Amino acid sequence: MVYDMVPAGASLVSSSPEGNNDGGKLAWAVGNLNKGESKTIQVTLKAEKEGQLVGCATATAMPRVCTTTIVGKAQLAVSKTGPANALIGQPVAYNIVVQNTGNTPAHNVVVVDTVPDGLASAGGEKELTFNVGDLAAGASKTIPVTLTAQKRGKVVNKVVAESSNGGKVSAEAASTSIVSAGVKIAKTTKDKETFINRVATYEIVVSNTGDTDLTGVMVTDTAAPETVIATADEASVTGKTATWNVGTLRGGEKKTFTIKIKSPAPGEFCDTATVTTAQGLTDSAKVCTFWKGVTGVLVEVQDDPDPIQVGETSKYTVKVTNQGTSVDIAQLAIVITLPAELDVVASTVSDGGRADGKTITWPVVPSVAPKAAVVRSFIAKGVKAGDGRTKIAVTTQMRKEPIEQFESTTVY
Repeated sequence: MVYDMVPAGASLVSSSPEGNNDGGKLAWAVGNLNKGESKTIQVTLKAEKEGQLVGCATATAMPRVCTTTIVGKAQLAVSKTGPANALIGQPVAYNIVVQNTGNTPAHNVVVVDTVPDGLASAGGEKELTFNVGDLAAGASKTIPVTLTAQKRGKVVNKVVAESSNGGKVSAEAASTSIVSAGVKIAKTTKDKETFINRVATYEIVVSNTGDTDLTGVMVTDTAAPETVIATADEASVTGKTATWNVGTLRGGEKKTFTIKIKSPAPGEFCDTATVTTAQGLTDSAKVCTFWKGVTGVLVEVQDDPDPIQVGETSKYTVKVTNQGTSVDIAQLAIVITLPAELDVVASTVSDGGRADGKTITWPVVPSVAPKAAVVRSFIAKGVKAGDGRTKIAVTTQMRKEPIEQFESTTVY
């Protein structure tokens, strides 16, 4: 209520809003005033005489206490995102986002993530539970989940979010295709054995055994220290290593490479090929070749004296030399066959040789080093006039067909 008195010496013309006029006592019923609210009353007077006009207004009110209650609703929303593809044995990262899209807090929010067949959690659980707690209106929470891909196929990951006052919602991540990645390298050669200073040809086959592309594929071939790389088609060769920068190898694709290796030294030496990929895959294969040394066998025979008369003797010296430079002569055997014009003189055969009629055989010599020689001798007696041709037959492990030499002795 607002009250005002028309002062002495004036009269009321009007008021806005119009109030109650009781003999110059004005009153207005304003009603309720909310916090911060104001109202204006305008009073117009007419001066009736000279002097001061004094007007006084008063207001009365009953104090009011107000309380505000917001009536709202908590509303959950959940989403899950993950990769479109994943490799068997590799981690698969997902992100769950739970949000309160309502206008009041969501209480006791719990998120349950179901692990589908084909994926595995670190602890082997089939359901992963996350207690988020309260979510304010408009707030969100991101939950990272990492699983491991176990077998090929498509998987769909489902998540459920629930609160005590916001109900239950669910979502599915877009399907993830789990694929396998594998690489294999094979190496073959037809040259399991060859001679020194000849090349052994190796074929290298690299295969993508998986169903996803492999990138950063590199193939290297490392020759043994004793060997050298003769040729390596389309490879970059540094020292004893050839490198092929393959790049991308598509699922199921194969590529073939050829390298030729040469050895100046005898022995078995192995050559290793390796493949690596940007995905961390690797494989290797090894093939060995035996490079054989070559021996040169020199057979020399000398009779002294020559000619001889029937009843006289001559000494025969047989010398077998390894003319090679890198490998021993193995299993050297010497056999002498005398003609009708000559007979062996008893007890004259050297080095344990044995005479059987007109045939002399010496024990096999296991090994003759390069540039070394084996010397054998015997004495024969002329028994018949003529041109006697003594045959010397030499065999080795590498020469099964005898090397034959003849020495002519004239008996008269």
